[in-house]
Amino acid sequence: MKSPVSLVRCTSYDSEDLDRSIAAAIELAGGFDPRGAIVLLKPNLLNANGHERAVTVHPALIAAMVRWLKAAGATRVLVGDSPGWQPQDFVGRKTGAMDAAIAAGGEWADFSAEAEFELPTGKMARRFRLARPLAEADLLVDLPKLKTHQLMYFTGAVKNLFGLVPGLQKSAFHLRFPERGAFAAMLADLALAALPDFSLMDAVVAMEGPGPNNGKPRELGLIMASRDPLALDWTAADLIGYDPATIPYLAELLKRMAESEAAREGRSAKDRQSPAWIGRADAIEVRGLALDEARPASFALVPILKENDFFHARMPAWLHRLVRDCTVPRPRFDHGKCLRCSGCVRICPAKALSLVPPREGGSGRVEIDYPKCIRCYCCHEICPEDAIELVRGPFPGPRPSR
Repeated sequence: MKSPVSLVRCTSYDSEDLDRSIAAAIELAGGFDPRGAIVLLKPNLLNANGHERAVTVHPALIAAMVRWLKAAGATRVLVGDSPGWQPQDFVGRKTGAMDAAIAAGGEWADFSAEAEFELPTGKMARRFRLARPLAEADLLVDLPKLKTHQLMYFTGAVKNLFGLVPGLQKSAFHLRFPERGAFAAMLADLALAALPDFSLMDAVVAMEGPGPNNGKPRELGLIMASRDPLALDWTAADLIGYDPATIPYLAELLKRMAESEAAREGRSAKDRQSPAWIGRADAIEVRGLALDEARPASFALVPILKENDFFHARMPAWLHRLVRDCTVPRPRFDHGKCLRCSGCVRICPAKALSLVPPREGGSGRVEIDYPKCIRCYCCHEICPEDAIELVRGPFPGPRPSR
């Protein structure tokens, strides 16, 4: 059976353009019925840097999606996300997401309270504590932004579900699963526990380069949608130039779907049946614009690291550490840009960062204990001033101030 993914042209965030494009994208993707349902709408609200930098879903798109859901018969539309370290309401106000959702008839949902979700078939995690509104809702509508990502290379519908994990608890997952493959497998478990009913992607303006926070806005002029988040992300990654099979969490999910029908039977706390996600890449049916018609001429990607697990498994531990230090990028601070807001210090799961007090009239600085650094890139992801770059080489020294 084919899994439809819709690609619809939308060149602006004008409300009429969005209303028309969203309705077309949902219909082409096979639609879904929210009549009489409480719907949780989960946009990507990473931090307060906002839609101007393509960090967050545009508030006009959030409002348009709320309008569609209400017009289609949803009784309530809850809207929320849990940012990496900043308070949810602060991010909601700064990005315009909160006002947009409420003005359109939605309700701003508190993501600080938790509910337990079990996944007996989980590979890395069989239990998640996720935002309580997910347990209160009948349907979950995923509203991701198309962006690059330093750790996972690409982020879309599946990675956006990580925002269901409240606040700084996300750091604990990075600490539990510091390796790229293990973290990807955890994301696959999370997707099967949360089970989004529909996903609609903001690709009107995407992010390229060192995403998901410090890349550059890139106009693509697209709305993309699917009932299958794996198919949607696979198509979006292909669109911008990745081989989707090299995106760790996509490869992991596809493998699970291909291996066993039982992997599709994860249950949420409300015992909702998993949709039949694709088990083969050729099971995707692109509707609307052809993929090649929508494909940008170029797109700045995060380079894929080639990791030879067979070779690494036979290395002495000391040599493995040396090779890893030389080949896997590490964070380095531009102290001239750094505001010393301490967000990176608070979010660092390995406690590798510290805010050093001023010395001899200086302004203080963030210092890194490199042997502790697990290369999760949480610090880079949340830095509001793009004061952290990722560099290769063993124990890089501080970058000169500008």
